[in-house]
Amino acid sequence: MSEERTLDGEAKSHLVGMVVEEASLEFDIPEEKIAFSHDSVRGVLNWLRALDPPVVIKEGKVDIFRRRHFCPVPSFLWAVDFLYRVTDTAYGVRLFLIPEHIERLCRACVLDPSGLDNVLMMTKRTSDYDRGGVFDYGTEGGFGRWILLTQPHPVPQLPG
Repeated sequence: MSEERTLDGEAKSHLVGMVVEEASLEFDIPEEKIAFSHDSVRGVLNWLRALDPPVVIKEGKVDIFRRRHFCPVPSFLWAVDFLYRVTDTAYGVRLFLIPEHIERLCRACVLDPSGLDNVLMMTKRTSDYDRGGVFDYGTEGGFGRWILLTQPHPVPQLPG
């Protein structure tokens, strides 16, 4: 989902169908054996409602989904760490922001792509590699925009 969407019953049914179909293809499991339903979507919406800034807003009796234009720096760093891991890129090596990487970061952060530049600037401001931090980004070198994460930045474990 990239643009604003009304999350009515029809949209939720469509989401259930999409998730079941993609899971079936990804994991080679018959669709009827996949346990994902409207209740699953309701659970996801509860999680999305808790995000700050919010991405699901109640307008009357209908939920509206809208990607946000900003996300907290720790969330963005976790997404960058995830991107490094799934692309098998070594920490300390620049990772170019090709369209696929931008989409992955934006999806992980539920971020509208138009807000990416602001999040990049804020992340550099608070975690700047040149000042002892773990993050940098730029465009020099003539190869396009890149990001840099110098060390793992995994999601912390909650005490159990």
